[in-house]
Amino acid sequence: MTMKLERKYSLTLSKWMRLALIAVTALCAISAAVKTQAQAVEKFYYWLAPVTDPQSPWARYRDRQESYVAEVSASVAATIDNYRSQGLPVGVDGIIAAGSADYNRNYFLPGHPVWNWHFAVVERAFFLGEGRPQCECPEFVANPSDIAADPNAWDGKRYEPTFYEVKGRIDPNKLDAVANVSNRGITGAGEKTLITGFIVNGGQPRNVVVRALGPSLSASGLQQVAANPKIDVYRGSTRIATNADWKTDTRASSLAQNYPSLAPSNDKEAALLLTLLPGAYTLQGINEPGTEGIMLLEVYDVDSSTVP
Repeated sequence: MTMKLERKYSLTLSKWMRLALIAVTALCAISAAVKTQAQAVEKFYYWLAPVTDPQSPWARYRDRQESYVAEVSASVAATIDNYRSQGLPVGVDGIIAAGSADYNRNYFLPGHPVWNWHFAVVERAFFLGEGRPQCECPEFVANPSDIAADPNAWDGKRYEPTFYEVKGRIDPNKLDAVANVSNRGITGAGEKTLITGFIVNGGQPRNVVVRALGPSLSASGLQQVAANPKIDVYRGSTRIATNADWKTDTRASSLAQNYPSLAPSNDKEAALLLTLLPGAYTLQGINEPGTEGIMLLEVYDVDSSTVP
């Protein structure tokens, strides 16, 4: 009787062990399938804007205020990151689809409007200096606005612009912001440079106006103001923008039209409308004559609702 019970319990235990093993195997299979599916649909986003290198054969387009975002696979992202790690300019090409995708925005404009087209498939990333033909073919020279004028005509066609380059990876789902900054002090030149910094947070490009004011400060009763302020903008040790007389900048008309309250009242003052990727930046202000003078360095987040 005891042997029969032991045998019965042994069989029962063995049965439950087999069931448990089957359940664990099934869970592992489901987990692997979910992981594989997640990897298969993983996407990365890159912001592209006109080539800025003056030596580029496509440099004539560098002042265009149009940009777009490409959604790419992990393999294409790896190629982009590899090129950029070597300091090489890189672009993307693929097939256009009519219709908007929320991530595909023109970050140069107020409100970051969404384009009425997007890449259905980005097939590859390419090095912009690899000897591509400089023909006037539509797929090479069309701007985002050219596609937007008739997206149905581009639906299903290839787009491989050779004068738009990857500026950086972004995260369209991550909120971005920058605090307004103001710093007044005495500046001159060299070691007397007035310096301040600001940080763009989040995962998307941000529009800011940076200013260096001098002559207009006299209206507030200040004496010995900087007669001709000059501003330099740095990211790390790299200077990314400079200006002395604000109306000479390529985006001066956009600044005056879209943010008139921030356009300096004196032509000798400096101002820049910039579209910046998240990161830390430094402003350096000097008085171009080299003499000492009072200057006001300012940064305004013009994508916020607090623009004066």
